[in-house]
Amino acid sequence: MATSVAVLHAPAAGAQAASPPGLGPVGTATVHGDAASTDTLPGRGPGVNPAITSSLTGATCSTVFIGSDGMPVALCTSYVGMNPPTPLAPTVKLFHPDTADVLTEVQLAKGALLGGVYGYLDDRDRVVVADGNRRLLAVGHERTAEGPWRMTVEVLADLSPAVPEGDAITGLMPAFDGRVWFATSNGVVGTVRPAGAGPEGGDGNHDDDDNDPGLRFLALPAGERITNGLTIRPGGASVITTRALYEIDSEADGTPVVRWRHGYEVESGRKPGLLAYGSGTTPTYFGPGDGLIAITDDSEHPALLVLRQADGSEVCRMPAFATTLDPSTAAADSVLIEGPAATENSIIAFGDALVLVNTYGFEYPPFAVDGPAVPPSAPYTGGMTRIDVDVNGSGADGACSRAWTSLSRTASLPKLTTGDGQIHAMAYGPAAAGAPLGSLPDVLPGQELLDLGLAQKVGPVFATSTDVETGREVMRTFVGHAPLDEPMELTGTLAARGDAPGVMWQPTLTRMLRIGPA
Repeated sequence: MATSVAVLHAPAAGAQAASPPGLGPVGTATVHGDAASTDTLPGRGPGVNPAITSSLTGATCSTVFIGSDGMPVALCTSYVGMNPPTPLAPTVKLFHPDTADVLTEVQLAKGALLGGVYGYLDDRDRVVVADGNRRLLAVGHERTAEGPWRMTVEVLADLSPAVPEGDAITGLMPAFDGRVWFATSNGVVGTVRPAGAGPEGGDGNHDDDDNDPGLRFLALPAGERITNGLTIRPGGASVITTRALYEIDSEADGTPVVRWRHGYEVESGRKPGLLAYGSGTTPTYFGPGDGLIAITDDSEHPALLVLRQADGSEVCRMPAFATTLDPSTAAADSVLIEGPAATENSIIAFGDALVLVNTYGFEYPPFAVDGPAVPPSAPYTGGMTRIDVDVNGSGADGACSRAWTSLSRTASLPKLTTGDGQIHAMAYGPAAAGAPLGSLPDVLPGQELLDLGLAQKVGPVFATSTDVETGREVMRTFVGHAPLDEPMELTGTLAARGDAPGVMWQPTLTRMLRIGPA
């Protein structure tokens, strides 16, 4: 029986969210692809049968960027840092664009969080990140006269007057006025005008930080934590806490001012597969003029919320996933995700379509989560869904509708390439029926455990590509076995190569993978 799929109204060719000055190449300079956090990138995916090159990194890399020079650089947590000796040390690593070998690295001061997951790449191909000393750093790379590569570190600003001891920077993005937005775990949101601080080794401080005119910040209500990144627009930012979504404007001097607050439903504990209680989504701007915002709430059966950026009014609300526990919004394909569903991943936005990935039950390392899960554990069934939005909706039923649901067990933060309309991620489990395959070994140890819905520990891991129009896999290539190649919901990226297949860079627990044409 034929199944109908809603026609996707994709953005015009080459359309991208507005990009602030000072940000690196569109698609590969932020965790979520662009300032609007759409998780889209220009170019095409790695192709049907990509080659795989890799290196052991001595670290787990949370995020990969690619600059205008084509060099991949990653924010990593080294198992043991050597300068000084430090367990689980935040590190920035530079990789060879063809072999994936580590060319050079630099260790940063360790703080309350491991690494700097929500850093970004600036227009000088430098990783902008906050270290454990609450300083804003720019980490660059250069080739020495003798030939080898080396890292450089500049102190851009001291954020400690705004960030109390024990707090940590969780979000960083460049503003459209040349400032930098930042957010902290304990709910501080601010902007800073980077002062031309000297290289590492100088003090990098202002004469009077407490009265520094370049540092402006506000504290959100006590008890509201920030565990996701910032999403930026001209004149402001969108920030989600463990209790509410905030639209924040920036005054002429950079002072952040709350325009509106939209509370959302929250469960009493952290769901298994989420890093903290509250919404797991970074806000996503989309629609005409980036005038809409998409998030999920933290209700028992989480809902997708689409709000107007101007005033926080709702465009639509519907169950984020069609599950066996809540099948009322199943798509025409009638596919349902088994058991509960929720997401820790940002929502992909492509034209009038939103793509959400179920992470309920995913097992994160104990040091990465905020408190015990309720229930303590659950099977990881995975699944992905596309919801289409009537951008002219007024909150009435029908403004959002589900186009499809797939049961792929993705295990990394997915990215969509706009040149071919494909969603790329790492995944567990066997290939979907009819999906073209790369070469597979005859035996896949641990597959039985993964087929029972158990995440991690052991089992085959694949690189996958999914057609956003239909929800069907178009590529699945074996890359390795967990636990050594456990994807850990880490963030990769794709380097565009014009109309040719691109190169996917994806970290795992122990390796950096280069997936694409040789």
